[in-house]
Amino acid sequence: MEKQATVRLDFFKQFLKNPTKIGAITPSSSELAKAMVQDIKIGPGETILELGPGTGAFTRHIQQILPDKRAYVGIELEPKFVQHLQARFPELCFIAGRAENANELYQRSGFDPAKAIISGIPFAVLNEKTRRGILQTLQRLMPPGCIFRTFQYVHAYRLPPAVKFRRQMDEIFGNHHRSRVVFRNLPPAFVLTWKR
Repeated sequence: MEKQATVRLDFFKQFLKNPTKIGAITPSSSELAKAMVQDIKIGPGETILELGPGTGAFTRHIQQILPDKRAYVGIELEPKFVQHLQARFPELCFIAGRAENANELYQRSGFDPAKAIISGIPFAVLNEKTRRGILQTLQRLMPPGCIFRTFQYVHAYRLPPAVKFRRQMDEIFGNHHRSRVVFRNLPPAFVLTWKR
């Protein structure tokens, strides 16, 4: 319990340092994490890519659906979080880097094609240039049949940047699916899914 409190405190400190990089005041709940991995099945020769794993709230649940620990790669911008993730999940692969460079980082790592990309990146608070860079990267990263899944907080869902992100994604990958509200998260959130 003490370790969990330390993780939450570290997360909050990183949020205070740069809220546009972290985008939340506390790690996502177990309920949101379960919704993020629901119905995702990974077979031989397929990989899950996690963008912005943070402190590992989703990673813990992703790990449970992996057929092989080598079927996962996480790309995280914050160096302190990368150190934490490597200590917490020593059998998984984490790369320090920007999501805009995910395609190059992923290709260099030699992993199998991505079957699913799960993102904890706060798209609604990113500047336009960064968001467009990530969208271009997703176009290169996602083979046919690949799923992209992220979430948006209910209170921010109608804000122009959140609406713009969904519109841009719909233009590239087709209409998204929105889950019911995950109330047991701070704050409550929708899970959004696109399939190529």
